Amino acid sequence: MPRLTALTPAIPKSHPITGYRHFLTPLRKLIFDYDAESPSQHGIRSFIRKPLINLARENPDVEFVVRRLKRGKAAVLRGHYVNGRDKVICVNRLEMDGVTNKVNLLLNSSGAKIKPLKNLTLEAAPTSESARGVWSALHDQSKDGQGYRI
Repeated sequence: MPRLTALTPAIPKSHPITGYRHFLTPLRKLIFDYDAESPSQHGIRSFIRKPLINLARENPDVEFVVRRLKRGKAAVLRGHYVNGRDKVICVNRLEMDGVTNKVNLLLNSSGAKIKPLKNLTLEAAPTSESARGVWSALHDQSKDGQGYRI
């Protein structure tokens, strides 16, 4: 099946830059799925018209894909990361500023699974001492304050 490319030259392609000390974001691909006629998706359409072009120029190592959905589907942002994970964020009924915040959240994220801190258990290393130190019979001072005699 032949690959379809956009005919409009307004949206530039992003190419990776190889070089010494060049930081590559963990985000590899950012997909914008939207419905062109839905009134609740005005924010993502206005984001695609103006700020997306500047964002693609600022992040040449991220591939930006814009897809039109069938009528009635929700607008989503899909971020695919280097570690194989992906994140999907619904941007229905968000203004352009809200869409910008969600795009920045995907760009600045590492793609790692979110770990809840509420039930996190901390384990000490097996060779480490306890918080009160090591107890032995030599340290016991309950007998006349002299400790254990040998």
